Amino acid sequence: MYKIILALNYKVLFMNTTNPIEDLKEIRKMMEGSSRFLSLSGLSGVFAGLTGLAGTYLAYLEIDHFEKMYLTNSMAGTLKRAENNLLFKIEIMALFVLILALGFGIFFTWLKARKDGLKLVTPLAFRLLRSLMVPLFFGGCFVLIAVYHHMFDIVIPATLIFYGMALLNASKYVHVDIKYLAVSEMILGLMAFATLEYTYEGLIRLLIYWGLGFGVLHILYGAIIYFRYDYKNKNQ
Repeated sequence: MYKIILALNYKVLFMNTTNPIEDLKEIRKMMEGSSRFLSLSGLSGVFAGLTGLAGTYLAYLEIDHFEKMYLTNSMAGTLKRAENNLLFKIEIMALFVLILALGFGIFFTWLKARKDGLKLVTPLAFRLLRSLMVPLFFGGCFVLIAVYHHMFDIVIPATLIFYGMALLNASKYVHVDIKYLAVSEMILGLMAFATLEYTYEGLIRLLIYWGLGFGVLHILYGAIIYFRYDYKNKNQ
């Protein structure tokens, strides 16, 4: 913080008095950069959303296949094994989608930081990570306990709600626009929880909510961030 104050004082002393508006914009940019992690790329949100939609579609195909084979497995006495296989496949797909989305996020954020001449690993980045991971950790524990008790239907609403809480908790370190994404995720989670049905149609509805939250909303948010900040700064 001391270094930031010295830099601002230096800027004020040697500012261009012929264009004070530009000088004020520069000072504001310095202050904002000291308190917010501005290397987060909008493209990372877009690609995270695309992987979320792909994962949702693959999960739909697996569930649809399970539904079509339900009677056959039931008559053959292999229904329990089919259920376990379905759960295992969806868990593997969810893990793969998560790793892929995080990989895209880190890659595009690294590219943006490199282009802007900023460091990716900073104390601010660690504070952002801590704010994000605490709600996600407890949310993950909640989901694991729900799975252990075979309460699979509340997993999707829980992931949406806890993910929204994590984004809201971390919003003070990134662009303020992420608050809208956070609130939208939590609203979708509540809607999914309020419309739970222990039927095939109810499960498909949950997948739609999941696809909207982790797919469509991420794409919209990433596109907004890219055109509002990344693309704008690129053409300045």
